[in-house]
Amino acid sequence: MPRRPSELPTLKLSVRATGRHPVFWRKQVRRPERPIAAGSLVFVEDKLGRPVGTGFYNSRSQRALRMIDRGRRPVGEAHVMELVERAITWREQALGLPERTNAYRLVHAEGDGVPGLILDRLGDYIVAQVFCKGIESLMEGIGETLLARFPGSKLVLRVDAHARKLEGIDLTETGAVDTAELTEEGLHYGFVPGAGHKTGFFCDQRENRLAFAEFARGRKVLDLFCNSGGFGMHAARSGAKSVRAVDLDEDAVALARGNAERNQSRVDFVHGDAFEVLRGEAKDHDCIVLDPPKWIAGDKDRDHGLGRYLDANRLAFAALAPGGRLLTCSCSGSLSEDHFLAVLREAAARANRDARLLRITGAGPDHPVALECPETRYLKAAWLEVR
Repeated sequence: MPRRPSELPTLKLSVRATGRHPVFWRKQVRRPERPIAAGSLVFVEDKLGRPVGTGFYNSRSQRALRMIDRGRRPVGEAHVMELVERAITWREQALGLPERTNAYRLVHAEGDGVPGLILDRLGDYIVAQVFCKGIESLMEGIGETLLARFPGSKLVLRVDAHARKLEGIDLTETGAVDTAELTEEGLHYGFVPGAGHKTGFFCDQRENRLAFAEFARGRKVLDLFCNSGGFGMHAARSGAKSVRAVDLDEDAVALARGNAERNQSRVDFVHGDAFEVLRGEAKDHDCIVLDPPKWIAGDKDRDHGLGRYLDANRLAFAALAPGGRLLTCSCSGSLSEDHFLAVLREAAARANRDARLLRITGAGPDHPVALECPETRYLKAAWLEVR
């Protein structure tokens, strides 16, 4: 039975609390006098005894404390449920997303003040991803809330494998799910809820896919790491001369071909390696989109991931003649925008190309960025033209 807010244990920090970043690392937290169960809500004070707020505590995780509130009095699980409700209402009323699509993010973890929880509405499904032990005991209540808000929806639960190990999450995932369908900006997509990368569909690129239609108009497009085929289909619909889309995942290519048939879209989907394509036929195109998976998931991946970003973009710049256009993306949250742009500068220099940055965008507004938590701005999309 959950404790009342007034009964929460108090946890002391070993540091003074400065700033409002929602995560405190294990070394910043004092060992409690009495054991506290992993994932428990605690009331936090800093080393000077000043109130910091309420958060989830997990002694086994490097991210030992994840804040959910900065008030001077403790709050309970009801506060988290209120944050979930508020996040959903904001997307419906302020963003009006249900009028445009049935595929959008309902809760964006720290961006909505709910650490370790992702909720995506995808057609008739709602897919949850859990990254934090503290969310575990709340999932039944969250599920009831979702079914009340979206009657008839089917719920799918996924737990990030890395987080399961580090956080000690015990939730049982939903089993295999059949292919479903969703609609976005007039295009129909088949997808498998909770399968592949993230929740099964990349809602975060919605606005970028739509903008790419104009960016690619009248051009020969090469869509690399194409996944469900959204960039390519938008380009074809807007009047691109030709569109060739490539992915190394055979299942993704098969799904994308099905999407092209659904939408009567003239896109040539090919199973292949993007790096090999960039070294070969890429020079036959004057508009390239690179939307790779997360190549930097943690510190151990950093050097290898940076090398892949550098190599892919170097090859893309080298393939494009003056006037050619490149949309290049990174969804690695630990790679800052400044560092990503530095990689692109180095890639262009190694390709002996000058380019102008037309703009840089991110995820759609249903993926809000918490100012105090810059990692929530994980997606960077740079729109460039070779001079």
